[in-house]
Amino acid sequence: INVANFRFSELSAEEINSPMKKLAFRNADLTDESFNELLKLLRYTPELLQAEFDDCALDGVGDFQPSESDIVRELGKVETLIIRRLHIPRFYSFNDLRSVYSLLEKVKRITVENSKVFLVPCEFSQRLRSLEFLDLSENLMVEEYLRNSACEGAWPSLQTLILSQNYLKSIERTGEILLTLKNLTDLDISRNSFRPMPDTCRWPPKMRFLNLSSTGIWAVKMCIPQTLEVLDVSNNNLDSFSLFLPRLRELYISRNKLKTLPDGSLFPVLLVMKIRENALSTFSKDQLGSFPKLETLEAGDNHFVCSCELLSFTLGQPALSQVLPDWPDSYLCNSPPRLRGQRVQEARPSVLECHQPLLVSGVCCALLLLILLIAGLCHHFHGLWYLRMMW
Repeated sequence: INVANFRFSELSAEEINSPMKKLAFRNADLTDESFNELLKLLRYTPELLQAEFDDCALDGVGDFQPSESDIVRELGKVETLIIRRLHIPRFYSFNDLRSVYSLLEKVKRITVENSKVFLVPCEFSQRLRSLEFLDLSENLMVEEYLRNSACEGAWPSLQTLILSQNYLKSIERTGEILLTLKNLTDLDISRNSFRPMPDTCRWPPKMRFLNLSSTGIWAVKMCIPQTLEVLDVSNNNLDSFSLFLPRLRELYISRNKLKTLPDGSLFPVLLVMKIRENALSTFSKDQLGSFPKLETLEAGDNHFVCSCELLSFTLGQPALSQVLPDWPDSYLCNSPPRLRGQRVQEARPSVLECHQPLLVSGVCCALLLLILLIAGLCHHFHGLWYLRMMW
């Protein structure tokens, strides 16, 4: 819909009292002037909790200035504001939104996704005192402007920050910049192209969740905060993981290059581990037993070698499905060739493969008995004398 020329028809607030809780604009064309008019709707939607703008276009520079007589100073009960793929042709000339600072002071959740955001002014961040969740995915944020956005006193109540798929380059600088966010617990900086991880970093003191998936990292070091309870390093280039994380409860490390399970003693309270699509060839009872509290392990879609040890372990554990939620369909043999493509649960090794020492011992014993029997018969029937006579 094109609401570029929208003008609000005045009504008394007593005439309309809408129970509407969510208002969404999709594929709408807006201007600065029509947005000012739309703000007047707030007087008639006292129960509104969420406003959403998807795939909209704003032909303006953010000059939101309602007339003094009609000015709306806050969004009422609105707690969630979602903006996705907002197209602003003149976004580099966009104002700092000073005129709407007061509107957003009580908002708790803001998502501005894929809208070419490169800066949140420091003063604006400081006014968002109730903000608990901020999603700035798929934008143009870099460390220099993030430092201005996360200035001292910015987002004092913020707990979750999502900066996925921006232009961040340094994990160390990102952590230092966010030290001002004293209440930050969840940080998502996935899908950024980071340089190699340094040995040490500083992070907000309450960090519990960190998402570093799809960032191209080759190794994890002590830069990872020790306070983490959930860590996601999926879809990277890791070939080992030997970092001690005493509070970690969930580890997501799928789509890497690990050849063995990490040492369970590094994660004394780990409950969930997802390690799908790596280069695992086997796992054993001892390896699983090294995780004292592990409840869920997803290790499917790996290159399993269906050896006698692996098959005897799986056959002896009928309750594997309680620990492996993707068992048995995602566990296929990669070798030996005759078992390739079969489910590990259904693969059966040959006697020669799994009992070779016993088989060799049995053959040797049978040959020895045969030799003794032949020697006894030759002695009893004078076999040596007949052989000499034949010769």
